[in-house]
Amino acid sequence: MEESQDQKTLQPTPRKIEKARESGKVFKSNELTAGIMIFGALLALRLLFPWFVSQSTDVIGQYLGNTQLAENLHDVETLSTRTILSLFRIVGPFLGVMAAVALVANYAQVGFLFTTGPITPSFDKIDPIQGAKKLVSMKTLVKTGINLAKAALVGVVFYYSIKGSLREYVMLGDSDVPTILEFIAKEAFDIGIKAAMLLLVLGFVDYVYQRKEYIKNLMMTHHEMKEEFKEMEGSPVTKSRIRSVQKSLARQRMMKEVPEATVVVTNPTHVAVAIKYDPEIMPAPVVVAKGKRLLAERIKEIATAHGVPIYENKPLARSLFDLVEVGDAIPEDLYKAVAEILSYVYRLKGQYPGMVQQQ
Repeated sequence: MEESQDQKTLQPTPRKIEKARESGKVFKSNELTAGIMIFGALLALRLLFPWFVSQSTDVIGQYLGNTQLAENLHDVETLSTRTILSLFRIVGPFLGVMAAVALVANYAQVGFLFTTGPITPSFDKIDPIQGAKKLVSMKTLVKTGINLAKAALVGVVFYYSIKGSLREYVMLGDSDVPTILEFIAKEAFDIGIKAAMLLLVLGFVDYVYQRKEYIKNLMMTHHEMKEEFKEMEGSPVTKSRIRSVQKSLARQRMMKEVPEATVVVTNPTHVAVAIKYDPEIMPAPVVVAKGKRLLAERIKEIATAHGVPIYENKPLARSLFDLVEVGDAIPEDLYKAVAEILSYVYRLKGQYPGMVQQQ
């Protein structure tokens, strides 16, 4: 039974958030980005404006002076093209600063993300019914109200800024052109900075709101949490299959060690334990294979085929099987019993390794 939206009471897991990011679903505030870009643009203009004026004046002056020397229309077109390119080079640093500010503003909110999810064709994106619902949805109305309120606040900032300098505006009638231009530039910058600061505050509030809505939309039900856990950990059937494959591979590796064993200890029909001992490189004997019933029979078959001695000792076989894992050295309390078997085996071969002699 599918759980309803009201039952989404669990916080989204990091995996749920990561999957949303991979599909292009992230949260950010366009208002905050706009505020940062406007603030950056004003600062860049403040720093680069004298250079803009100087360079532009030189380029335009050269254009007007050279135009008088042009002999035909082709010369005028060539001169105009060069002038436009020169103006673009002047504007280039400002555009570069704005591009960098935009990248930083978006990276600070979203981080690095490359996905084709938002541009992937989907019927939902072109569904007219869904589009109509979005146009008249409560979310759209709230957003429209916020935008109107934001525009009103910016208008208030403009109004009170101009009202506070109204006397200076009146006195401009007796000023020369450079003074008027300097005053207007200063007022525009001051008003722009105030508006940008307001947009930054509103953008930060909007960022907090967007994050809250984003988390709310990703909230999970208990069923979704269980399904994700199964996906990450693997279903019981899958895990059982993996364990079965792992055991099969381990068994195959174990059987490859039997031909290299020194002796196989049995009980004699139910348990078989293969022991390997090389006194030159091994401090103690090691169990290289063990098994019960059919696996024990298979170990004995391989041992017989490769000439590995098989020694019957019921108590020792059972102890080795229960106490020692494959790949581990035998414990000290079993040294004596194992040494006696190894001594018997090496007597058959005419060899007397160090450990056997010490026992």
